[in-house]
Order: sequence, then C-alpha cells, then structure tokens
Amino acid sequence: MAGISRRRFAQAGAGAALATLSKAPSAGAAADAAFAADGWRRGDLAHLIPGANHERIIVKCSFHAPRKPPLLRIGGELARARATDTESRYFAFDVPGLKPNHEYSLQLVDRDHHPLADAWPVRTFPAPEDRPKSVRLLAYTCAGGLPNYPGVAPAEQPFLALAARRRLLARALSFAPAAAIAIGDHLYWDQRTQLDAHREDTRRRSAELYGSFGMLNRSLPARGTANEAIIKAAVEPQFAHLYGVMLRSTPSYFVSDDHDYYENDEATDRFVTLPPHAYQLAFARFTRDLFMPEFLPDRHRPTLLSGANAGDRAPGISESFGTFRYGDLAEALIYDCARFLSLKGDVAGLVPPEAEAWLTARAADERVRHLFHVPSHPFGWTAGKWREWYPDVADVGEGDTAVAQMRADGRETFRLTTAKRKFMWQRGWFLQHQRLLASLAAQRHRAGIVLSGDLHATGHALIRSSGELSLDANPVHAILTGPLGTGRGWPSRARGTPPLTATGLDVEAIAPVQEKNGFALFDIERDAVTARLFAWRRGEPEAAIDQLEPYHVHTIKRRG
Repeated sequence: MAGISRRRFAQAGAGAALATLSKAPSAGAAADAAFAADGWRRGDLAHLIPGANHERIIVKCSFHAPRKPPLLRIGGELARARATDTESRYFAFDVPGLKPNHEYSLQLVDRDHHPLADAWPVRTFPAPEDRPKSVRLLAYTCAGGLPNYPGVAPAEQPFLALAARRRLLARALSFAPAAAIAIGDHLYWDQRTQLDAHREDTRRRSAELYGSFGMLNRSLPARGTANEAIIKAAVEPQFAHLYGVMLRSTPSYFVSDDHDYYENDEATDRFVTLPPHAYQLAFARFTRDLFMPEFLPDRHRPTLLSGANAGDRAPGISESFGTFRYGDLAEALIYDCARFLSLKGDVAGLVPPEAEAWLTARAADERVRHLFHVPSHPFGWTAGKWREWYPDVADVGEGDTAVAQMRADGRETFRLTTAKRKFMWQRGWFLQHQRLLASLAAQRHRAGIVLSGDLHATGHALIRSSGELSLDANPVHAILTGPLGTGRGWPSRARGTPPLTATGLDVEAIAPVQEKNGFALFDIERDAVTARLFAWRRGEPEAAIDQLEPYHVHTIKRRG
C-alpha cells in the first residue's frame, strides 16, 4: 500500500494490546447507548465514517476528549492521522494503493499500538473494468437538525428525536447496503436567514438559541477562533450524535446543499444567500473537514472541476462533485447545486459549465450498465422555493414579482404560479435542467434515473416531457429518497404548499409524493434497478420502524 508507513505489528504484540482496550464505554458513549447495541466497543470515539473507491479508503473520526493523533492499522500496516481541528479531537486518514473488491480490517490504535476501539471491516469497490453482478445502494436526505429545541414540546420539535433518526438509519443499514449517499442538509444552523428573518418571533427565538451556544462571528475564520468551538457544539448533536459509529463499515457520500452552507436558500431585497459568501464557505468547508469524508478521485471526473484540489486537501479530493462507481455495473454522479450556483440570467446554472460538461459526457458514455444523477436539488417537483430549477412561486403580494421565502407560522397556504416572476430566479437554471434531462433521455441502453432530496418528501415520478422537450423515447425516473430528520419542516407547513409537479412538466406519478420520513434502497443488477421506498412519520409507533417494509417497489429495466 503506497503512501503509508511500512511498520508492521508483531501478532503477539497486537494480541496483547487488545487486552488493554477498556470494555467500559466513555461517558459520551454511554449517553449514546444505541450505538453499542451490536456489542462493538467504541472506546472514546464520538463518530467514525469511511469513504472508499476501488483503491483508496478515507476515514473521518472524532473523540470526546483531546488526545495525541491516533494511527490507523489497515492490513497490518499503519496510516498516520491528520488533525482537522486545533484541540486534537478530530482526525482524518487517507489510505491509497489498496486492492479492489477487498475487505480490509481497520483499527484505531495509539502510539504505543494499544487499540482505541475494536477492529472493523471496510470493503473497497470493484475496479472500473470489473463486472460485478449486483450491488445495493442506500440514499436519503435532510438528516440534520438540532434534536432538542428548549421549550418546545416533543411533538412540535422542528426535527425528529435522535432515537427515531437512528432507528430509521439502523433499519436501512439492516439491509446491508454497500454504500450510502446522504443528499444534503446534514446540518441546520442558518445565520442571516434566521437572525434577520422577516418574522420577529423567528428572529427572537433564533437569537436566543444561537446565543445559548455562542454567536458565530461572520467576520472571523472557522478554524482556530471562537467559531471553532461553536461550530462543534452546534454540529455534533446533529451529526456525530446521530451517526456515531453506525456507518463504520458503510462507505458514505455526503453532498452539500444550502443549509450545509449555514443558510437557507433565499433571495430578498436585503440578502441573497447563494452562491455562498466567504463566511458560509469557511464554515461549511471546516464542518466537512471535521465530520464528512470528501469525494475520492474518479478517472472520468475532471481533476479541475470546481471544489477540487484545494491546497488544504489531498490531491484529487473533491468537496462538491463525487462519483460512486461500482465496476461496470453502476455509476452515480453526485453534485452540489449550491456552492457554484450562478446568477447570470440565461447562461446561469446550478452547477458550473465544466460540471455540466462532465455530467453530459458521462451520460453519453454507456459502458457502465446503470447511471444515476444525484443532484442536491431535485428534478420534477417544486415548492415555490427560490433556488429551484423551476420558475414556480407562491401567488402572493401585489405586482408582477414575488419573493420566495419561508412561511414560518405553518398556517398560510398558497397556490403556485408562473404568472409572477420569482425574485432573482434565473432562466438559465431551467435551461441547464433541460440540457441535463435531454442527455439522460438520449441514452440508448440505459434508463434515465435521478435520485434527489431537499424537499422533505418521498415519491417516484416519470418525467415524460419538460417544456418543449419530449422524453417519450426514454422518460426519466425522478425519485425523492425521503428525509431522515424532518420533524415539522414539511413543505406544506414551511412553504404553504406540498411538493407539486413543476409547471410545464408532464409527469406520471408512479408513487405519489408523501411528506414522510424515510429512505430509499436501490438493488442494482446487470439488467435492472429495483427501487424500494420506505416511509414513516412522527405520530406513528416508533417500534414499527424496526420492521419497516417498503411502501413502494418498482423495477427499472435497461433498454438493451
């Protein structure tokens, strides 16, 4: 394995060291007893998540207390940690030169080779030229959210309790997916859109909540200032306490969306939140470095895409555009529709031109059996939000222009319209949407499949046409994967409308959209993809999650 230490452990020494691992969990681990249900000893670990491709594994982890940088033992060799914070609690590992389709045993050890937790397995993926028969993929969205807002009754908490989220995740993982894709909104800690909201009660409650953690300073860096401790305190309950060590053997992909840049996507006469301002980007990049594996290189993804090869990341690492590649069987193109959004009228895009060219080129290359688009913002549906592919907006106010924003009281309802102009909406976003749809429909042998999140809903539709673009020859499947953490932030409450088919689209509802929590599994075989959608909502028995079965099963066959 190139690039890591060649020191090897004597078997006797390693065996003796295992005896030094305390069987008693730390205080933090005891508080998260659900994570230890399988008997895996986590020591002082707070969270542990790997990423992988066919030849490389990366790991992000954190501990409850500061410590000297650990080592990662993998295949009898050692990899050194990179500390990602200033108090030495968060670490990253990057191990290249691995064998494809090989299960490795990983273990964190201290400098004296004493284990810090039990060993665990991670399997690399088949090489791009391999021909695997099948793979199972997990996808979901909107897992973030502070679990306990002070003074709010359990049934009215904005986000699901962690116990329910973990239960949903545990049920998803019980099906043993090879990989997981989390589609945006891993955290909610909006700055201006909450602190400067149009509703006074929203401003007041947000100021009280944020002040209790410490107020982020938008003029200071994230790392090495007072902001560092505040970001950790705000994000740990939403991320580390949620995942813990549950994903330790499931390589995971986390694509960012608006809330991951510490704002909601809003455009008003007072502020426009995207593309992200300097403070948003600083906070988001630091948060990703602490908690989430970045996207590993892919030979077919251009190395100079925006968001790649930053000086403080390893060569080839991408923060915004990723690839799940599983031999010649499956390729999922994962893309951030927030960081590089442009406001350039008819030539605007939710992704930059070079990213669009990559997506289009991969659709044209049909050597992979199945191709998935995984944008952070959905195809097919609208809730009248600002940063959508579509011009639909709530039919409110006077004049010919309407501002898309949250309706926080949860009582107002609205009709969507395209007769009014959506403030700051760019026609180029829809034109890019049309080009991407056309590239998917032009595939000769593959079905077009888009997996999406963001809209706090689950559902499956078949897009047959969009505007003047006919997709009858190869309609595109648009699937909402289901939110993991939504409590009351359903579009019908927060936006005044449920998710609706965008104006100008001819859509066949295969599984009607539902505002429910859940997740999606995709069983990918040589000639077909079977989608299974799972749904549950607060108010239903939580125990039912443990035996949750899909409410929708649909097989998408290759065309040839």
